[in-house]
Amino acid sequence: MIEDRINLIETTIKKKFSSAYETVRKAFLALDTDFDGYITLEDILRHFGSDKNLNYEDLKKLIVDKDSKKIGKINY
Repeated sequence: MIEDRINLIETTIKKKFSSAYETVRKAFLALDTDFDGYITLEDILRHFGSDKNLNYEDLKKLIVDKDSKKIGKINY
């Protein structure tokens, strides 16, 4: 069940990015509002905050799972 919710969140974010931005770089720069070189959980929530499908805990798990360095800048 949790995995299904996380997959839904991932799909939702991918669709919004692909329809709103021409390149990954433009999407990244739009989300990285403090220009620190990282996209944080807070950055994503700020951008997609009005989406009822984005659960904070599920989004946090998605980001940690996708973080290739496992050092995501997520406040616990």
